[in-house]
Amino acid sequence: MNSSASPTPAPPSTDPRLERVLFVHAHPDDETITTGGTIAALVEAGAAVTVVTCTRGELGEVIPDDLSTLRDDQTALAVHREAEIASAMDDLGVGDHRFLGSPGARTPGLPERAYRDSGMVWRSDAVAGPTPDLHPAAFCAAEFGEIVSDLSAVVQSVRPTAIVSYDEDGGYRHPDHVRANRVAVRAARLVGVPFFAIVAGAESAEGPEAEALAADDTVLTMDTRHVAPRKVAALRDHRSQIEVVDLPGGRAGIRYPHGVVEPVTVHESFRFVPDPTADEGASEMARLTTGGRVAALVLALVAGAVFGIIGTVMHQSTITVAGSPVWSGLVLALLMSLTLLAGLRSVFGSRAMAGAAAVGLVGALVVLWQASPGGSVLLPANTPAYGWLVGVVVVVTLVLGWPRLRGLPGRGATPPGDATRASSVGAQPAGDKLDALPDAKGTPQT
Repeated sequence: MNSSASPTPAPPSTDPRLERVLFVHAHPDDETITTGGTIAALVEAGAAVTVVTCTRGELGEVIPDDLSTLRDDQTALAVHREAEIASAMDDLGVGDHRFLGSPGARTPGLPERAYRDSGMVWRSDAVAGPTPDLHPAAFCAAEFGEIVSDLSAVVQSVRPTAIVSYDEDGGYRHPDHVRANRVAVRAARLVGVPFFAIVAGAESAEGPEAEALAADDTVLTMDTRHVAPRKVAALRDHRSQIEVVDLPGGRAGIRYPHGVVEPVTVHESFRFVPDPTADEGASEMARLTTGGRVAALVLALVAGAVFGIIGTVMHQSTITVAGSPVWSGLVLALLMSLTLLAGLRSVFGSRAMAGAAAVGLVGALVVLWQASPGGSVLLPANTPAYGWLVGVVVVVTLVLGWPRLRGLPGRGATPPGDATRASSVGAQPAGDKLDALPDAKGTPQT
């Protein structure tokens, strides 16, 4: 997602027409309240925008009295809100909207399903909390892996260049928002797509908070004043849940069911959230002193040389299987070399450590290739020797040339490919308290 709609021009290398942005929201109206201006601005700039809504908001509070019949009919309210968001999508210019669990947003081979609104209760501080009663089909009652798989089906279909959803507390801690964050982050991490979290309250921030946001180079602010009428029109479409009111100065405001009135935002902010496991290994080198780095590189060089010597000595060894010799020594020597180099690069997240070991490994082979004083050689001109030499070159090229090796699971990192656990995001360490935020049942998500 680029900032073509903000006062600061986007870099020349970025083109909004090439962007494919996936927005993941919990209920109908969330997409317009928090990201409606950005959605409209991106569409206007030529970007491809997909909006996924996780539930139909069956438990939403109905405001206008002329819709009072919907207050006790969750099924009818769900249908009504489907129509509301369809109108809102038209006003924002979105042509690709999907409900999670429906065709196009469901794991191939599984029957269509609807994730229900998990509900919430307003606390005295105007922050949402979990409801004591959770429907079996509720979004927060579903298996986390199933939800991630459904959203991943959308990701595979759309191939987004960015995924946008809530921050780790869901904006105001609504259980569905919190879980939408976990699901969106996990889906983004599985395919390496950049994730942007909505920065709640950024426009109204003052003093030190505003200064901190302005100084944060991971925060992107979209100036959406030019599409404000489209956002306001889309907000009016969601009239069962919110009321658009006039504020002093000619600005529009939103009145929520609990009575709070807020101005309609025309500057929407998002924070790029890096993968906490992506640079986990690199931090091992970063936290070392200069002397420590030098010592580590020297040790890696020595380790590579030792492995080169051991491999050279043992690569000619064979075992007999069914009457035929098998070059077991060669296979074991190559596996040892691969384990050393890949392990160093994975753990330290740095080609430098693996490269130092590779220099030691190859250097040992070069030295040992020479004839010994007695005239014998440790690397005779035979097939195992050539296999050892070529194999080492292949191992070094593969490990150092591979685009990326993730750090090994550790210190609470989420193992790559494990779709049954949520990823931690933001400044908190992986595996920290964020994974233990309560779902609508009030129990930790695992």
